[in-house]
Amino acid sequence: MDAEFTAKILVCVDCGEEFVFTISAQEYFAQKGFTEDPRRCKSCYLKLKRERRNGEGHVTRREPRRNRVAQVASRAHNNFNGNAYRKYPEDLG
Repeated sequence: MDAEFTAKILVCVDCGEEFVFTISAQEYFAQKGFTEDPRRCKSCYLKLKRERRNGEGHVTRREPRRNRVAQVASRAHNNFNGNAYRKYPEDLG
């Protein structure tokens, strides 16, 4: 690495606690191409990550797609008219 790193003390935007941005963490960030310092301490970052995974918190997520088998089964159940022996559309008339 070309840049010289020194440990930095940062303040978490979520909890307000100070945390150390270590030299090794700075090298990792530089290697990954991150240009900004972290905004959250490790515990708040992990909490945010957990909330995102569980669909909680302030992060908006798309609704998960239903399983195709469940969609077909649901459609078949909703369209079932009580006669399991009708096989063809012309028999439905």
